[in-house]
Amino acid sequence: MPQTTIYASPRSVGAPQELPPAVATHELARLFGGNPALAGVTLTIPAGRCVQVVGPNGAGKTTLLRILATAIRPSFGSAAVDGLDVATHPELVRSRIAYLSHATGLYDDLTARENLEFAATMLGLDRGSSHERIRDALDEIGLNEMATLRVRGFSAGMRRRLALGRVLLARPSLVLLDEPFAALDADGIQRMEHLLDRWHRSGVTTLVASHATEHIAARADATVELEGGGVARVTGEGVIARPPNREPSAPRVIEVAP
Repeated sequence: MPQTTIYASPRSVGAPQELPPAVATHELARLFGGNPALAGVTLTIPAGRCVQVVGPNGAGKTTLLRILATAIRPSFGSAAVDGLDVATHPELVRSRIAYLSHATGLYDDLTARENLEFAATMLGLDRGSSHERIRDALDEIGLNEMATLRVRGFSAGMRRRLALGRVLLARPSLVLLDEPFAALDADGIQRMEHLLDRWHRSGVTTLVASHATEHIAARADATVELEGGGVARVTGEGVIARPPNREPSAPRVIEVAP
């Protein structure tokens, strides 16, 4: 399988412990029409961890990822990536993350390569480095032979792969994946698992919200379970959660199990 270079953030590899965590939220809440999608989530996730976020539909998984990706703003509370507040420093946060959302956001009238070229331009890549990254990304996602085809004719699985290719163009310290296995065939699933393993080895922090836990559980350092917009349970290592409305000076890990 082709090997796209994945760069870890310098803060993730041998970095001093006093640097801020990859993700930190405090009493994070988001309301939609007066109803809470998130209700006081306080989490600390150290750099380099692979964390799966699970829970039933409506638990707040997608909302949490969208806030961290600066796609929506918190209604209350705060969230930070590498110590940067997502509300006050959204551009700096976006320079540190890569986000795969439910919506692929692809342009139907462009080819697969043209979609990646546009994404590379938005990332500010020069022509030389973008050409190499696009070539490697197309190899990695298995779409080299479809590179000149318009996306309009792509299946849902091919669109998902191409959206993943955009993630590979970035050099993030934090990768946010929302249902990354959706619509993928067996080969696509294997490629996604391979990327998760390589990000983990490289010290890149990954947050994966997915119902397909069979593909993530063995790879995750920790699992955060959301229920009704709040943290119901944390298992694994590294991640610290605190119930809503508790003073920062008296943190309590909700539950940690090996």
